[in-house]
Formats: sequence, C-alpha cells, structure tokens
Amino acid sequence: MRLGRGVLLALLVLACFLTVYRGNPLNAQAQRYAQSIATTAAATYVTLRSLNAFLSTAQEVEVGVAFIAQGTAQPLKVLEPIDDTVERIASLIFAVMVATGVLAVSLGPVSSIGWALFAVAMALALIQRRGTATNFLALYGVFFGLGLPFALVLSSTLSAVLTEATYQENLTTLQDITRAVDGADVLQEAGPGLAEYRALAASVWSRADELISALIAILSVYVFRIFVMPLLLVGGLFLLIRRLALADPFRSG
Repeated sequence: MRLGRGVLLALLVLACFLTVYRGNPLNAQAQRYAQSIATTAAATYVTLRSLNAFLSTAQEVEVGVAFIAQGTAQPLKVLEPIDDTVERIASLIFAVMVATGVLAVSLGPVSSIGWALFAVAMALALIQRRGTATNFLALYGVFFGLGLPFALVLSSTLSAVLTEATYQENLTTLQDITRAVDGADVLQEAGPGLAEYRALAASVWSRADELISALIAILSVYVFRIFVMPLLLVGGLFLLIRRLALADPFRSG
C-alpha cells in the first residue's frame, strides 16, 4: 500500500496534535478503568487490614490458667495461620493497587511518546527515508499511542463479562465473614472483651476455608483484569504490528 505525500503530511500533523493533546477520550477511558480497579482494590485492602488487625489483637488476648502452676495462656493463637495468610494476600492486593495507580498515571505520557515516535516516522517517510526501520518506528508508535489504551478499554468490557459474577460472589462472601470484624467496632477505645473476641474468632475460624478461597478468587480477578487480559490483547497487537512492519505499509508514492 502506497501512501501519498498528502496522506503522510496529514498523518504527521495528526500525530503531532495527539502528542500534545491531553483530552484523548480513549486514554481517559483506559485511565478510568485502571483507576476503578485501584479503587476497588484499595477498599478490599482496607477490609483485609482491619481483619488482620483484629486477628493480631485477638491472638494477644490472655487468660489465666491454674493447672500445675499459675500463669497465662493465649488460646486464640490458633488464628495465626489465618492471620498470616490474610496479611500476605493483603500485601499482594496492595501491590496490584499500586501497579494500577502507576498505570493510570503513566498511560498519558506513554501514549504521547508513542505518537511522537509515529510523527518522527511520518517525517522520515516524507523525506524519502523509507525502510523497515521507519516502518517499525511508525507501527510501534501506533502500538504505544493507540494499542495500549485500546487494549485496556477492550479489557474493561471483556473482563466485566468474564469475571464480574465470580468477583461479586466472592466479595459477598468476604463481606459476610468480615462484617462482624469492622475496624470501627473492633478497634474502638472500649474494645470487645474476651467473650466477644472468642465469638468473632470462632466465626472466622469456622469459615476459614471460605475466607481464604474468596480472597484468592478476588486477587485472581484483579490480576486477570489488570495483567492477564491486557497482556493477551497487547501480545496479539504486537504480533500484528510485526507482520505489518515487514509488509512495509508506509511507503510513500
């Protein structure tokens, strides 16, 4: 496919405009998708940290014992494996939250760099600097400028269809288990006594399998939405770009 000088010049002007334009609706939609994941991940993280704080505090509750000698015991130490698991998953969700926040912030600059690369390629084509290098420069520019935000926007639709039911089901389970372990209640100044801690701990212990399963499922949904699905789409676009670059689509006529 031969592109005339008029088309190349129009593409150059468009690329220069998109390099500095901050109101790109595709970028804005992709950023909203990343920010929505960061927001929901933050809410889940706070819930898990509240649960983690409760479990850690409950383990320190001591009761007096009088068998052979006077002393104290910490009967709720059995919660430690659950506490450790919750803490590790909370840390992973925090990492996802930070990654999506970085993605939302960096998407605009990365897109601008992509369009700048495309503009350079169009300028080279106009001065008859044609060849595979120019083709790769142009198509990688389109990849960063258009492909990445498009992959995120498409991921938002596909991920909602594929994972929303699983996410809501496991989120409901998590909320049901942690409802009685709300930080505002558990961590207030006049906190619960031993009986209350035992009751809450028994609820968490009896549903430990459900809790861990729900947490793993929620974490998996976050990873799928922000990493797996976009990477699959980006990988497909990357292969398409390599094929197009070798086909020399930006030859001038």
